[in-house]
Amino acid sequence: MGVTGSKENVTKKPVVVVVGGGYGGVKCAQLLDKSGQFFVVLIDRKSYFLHNIGTLRACVEKNYANQIMIPYDRALTNGCVVHAEVVSISSNGVFVHGHEQPIHFNYLVIATGSSYAFPGKVAEPQRNQALSRYSTMREEIYKAQQILVIGGGPVGIELCGEIATDFPNKEITLVHGGSTLLQSNVFREEMYTNLQRQLQHMGVKILLNDWIKVASTDNTKSPVNYIRGKQTYVTENNKQSVTADLTFICTGARVNNKSLMMSDLADKVDTQSGRLKVNGYLQVEGHTNIFAIGDISNKESKMAYYAGNQAEYVASLIPIIERNKPYPKEYQPGQYPAMFVTLGRKGGVGQMPTKSGFIVGNTLVKLLKSKDMMTSRTQSMMNYKAHSLDESLSDHPSAYSHKLLSLKECMELTEKDAEELLAGLPEKQIELGQDFV
Repeated sequence: MGVTGSKENVTKKPVVVVVGGGYGGVKCAQLLDKSGQFFVVLIDRKSYFLHNIGTLRACVEKNYANQIMIPYDRALTNGCVVHAEVVSISSNGVFVHGHEQPIHFNYLVIATGSSYAFPGKVAEPQRNQALSRYSTMREEIYKAQQILVIGGGPVGIELCGEIATDFPNKEITLVHGGSTLLQSNVFREEMYTNLQRQLQHMGVKILLNDWIKVASTDNTKSPVNYIRGKQTYVTENNKQSVTADLTFICTGARVNNKSLMMSDLADKVDTQSGRLKVNGYLQVEGHTNIFAIGDISNKESKMAYYAGNQAEYVASLIPIIERNKPYPKEYQPGQYPAMFVTLGRKGGVGQMPTKSGFIVGNTLVKLLKSKDMMTSRTQSMMNYKAHSLDESLSDHPSAYSHKLLSLKECMELTEKDAEELLAGLPEKQIELGQDFV
């Protein structure tokens, strides 16, 4: 077992173990670590934090993968980060590969997240291995002339956008089983149709209400999640022929619950979703000192900023429990969903977290996400030198920039705030943020 930034709990403070070093896990660990009240142990199988939001940009931009794989060594000031494979998570401790004795805790936060087919996520434990995979991926995309993407969710859409932006002459086909891209009841139909129109404007051919069978559909368990070499497929529904020399399978995330299934927490896993059942305080049912946040929790939609909200709540609740103070109000799930789907560096479509679900276009999505994929902010979170702030922010009044940064931080604007923010954009560039192709 490798340990990064290891420190002994010489002060004998209560121990908080956080399993999973993704967005929610890191945020919760850092907040508790900063409080000085606990000895925090963050466990992750990887030696680096993977900024998932930027993984698809790393498929086309040289050296970008180096920016989104950030070492954990500066994540905590007082606690430690353990680089190890978690074998089992139980109410008695966390067992890691190669050690018979568990890591004991006073409080446990389970933030194991989910797995997705490469290149949407990468599972290699060592940073150099992961960097090599993205380097190879860039070469494969560069050589390919006909590219097929199966699955029109956020990953499939953004992958098409990245490739079409950097390689506009490649023939790209996106096949999706739904009647619209994304195919979710959470967002407004206007978002789906604008994404489709912009992708088609970029030259992407879209086949809806159809699908393609490949040799293996369980791509999250396969060591290679794309198919190299010329293939000719026939779609299952409309019997259309699609030829590709590089095929991506962008379907089906898998909840990381394997370490729970052989422990006394197995009966707390929902049999349908595979997620841990939690109460209103994000505590695993039947346990006051064990919490679940992010994708592994059955609470609210699975979005990165919701995981951050849950992390903040748990980090504020644990000290209250430790001091035997009255419980606060239960966690309040996000009332209005938001998502920003990028189409390369300069475009995309988003839905604002407002009651009306206001839809915005290229200019605002670029400022919020597309240009640097929030990489500088993530580097700063991990206490590494961030890239300079988006130059585009300097083009707007300071009040507007402040609101924009607030949205980047928490994505929790009121409808009035959102309208004020949009009204601050130059009229020649955009009308209320809705600059669609």
